[in-house]
Amino acid sequence: MVYRFSFKAYRLPLRVPLRTAHGIWTEREGIIVRLEDETGRMGYGEIAPLSWFGTENMAEADEICRKLGDQVDDVMLDAMPERLGCMRFALAQAREPADLAAPTKRLPVAALLPAGQVALSVLAARLESGFLAFKWKVGVGAVDDELVLLDDLLAHLPAHARLRLDANGAWDRRQAARWLGRCAERPIEFVEQPVAPAEEDTLIGLAGDFPVKLALDESVVRLDEARRWQGLGWPGVFVVKPALAGPLADVVQWISATKADVVISSAIETVLARSAILRSALGGSLTQRALGFGPGEVFGDRRWDGPFIGPLADASCLASNPGEEIWNALT
Repeated sequence: MVYRFSFKAYRLPLRVPLRTAHGIWTEREGIIVRLEDETGRMGYGEIAPLSWFGTENMAEADEICRKLGDQVDDVMLDAMPERLGCMRFALAQAREPADLAAPTKRLPVAALLPAGQVALSVLAARLESGFLAFKWKVGVGAVDDELVLLDDLLAHLPAHARLRLDANGAWDRRQAARWLGRCAERPIEFVEQPVAPAEEDTLIGLAGDFPVKLALDESVVRLDEARRWQGLGWPGVFVVKPALAGPLADVVQWISATKADVVISSAIETVLARSAILRSALGGSLTQRALGFGPGEVFGDRRWDGPFIGPLADASCLASNPGEEIWNALT
């Protein structure tokens, strides 16, 4: 099929800067693509790259969009290299008619706790709101200070709640071993990306040396990377950010076929990509773990944030057709 192709870039400030081991994140950049097919149907998709996370960068995505021109076909789109996971996700999203059937499933959502001492006050507020799953950003401050904070957080955590730790690959093996030793007898759901993606032998060794479950995140940015790690016999969790991984249908098929233990997670995308991802998660049996879609209001603007997401995600979290509204809001 032949399509008319157009695109618009966006740059949106984050309502509250996000502090991780990669640095302070203050704004989100991306590209909205539009495909018009031969019947006049408009489809929209979102390219939301995170180059520091291992995806293509904005300049590369913009250049490729310009080179595509104003007319594309299925052959051109299918030939997009696998390493361009964000672009492949967006173009597949724009090509596939949106399934507007309301899913009936409900899944818990993990609230994001910021790095540092402020995590304690955010934990209290999120518990008050009904959240029972939490993800805490670590690997930002000194190890000794963060371990003290871990004790404080666990002291305030109800017995039925769950805590995930996300180091974003910031630790070396010695630091990771110290953390995992401390976590061994604690109610930690898993520790995410304890060391850098390049440290593959260390990741595999840590997974075998400690009883705490480990999760891969930066190591499995694209679906081909997740498949490779699965082939290596990875015993832990895969944190999959579908907006970065490639076509959503391919991600769904992989999870369904292999029964991989996954967390479906946000890449801080807008409501356009988020609604498509959540619709798939809520409409199938992709995961029983809490969704990683709990950072709160990211942009402070409902046009970009979409419906509010609380401690349980269901059909009320989905925007029915956000593409046209976002497209029209961009100059």
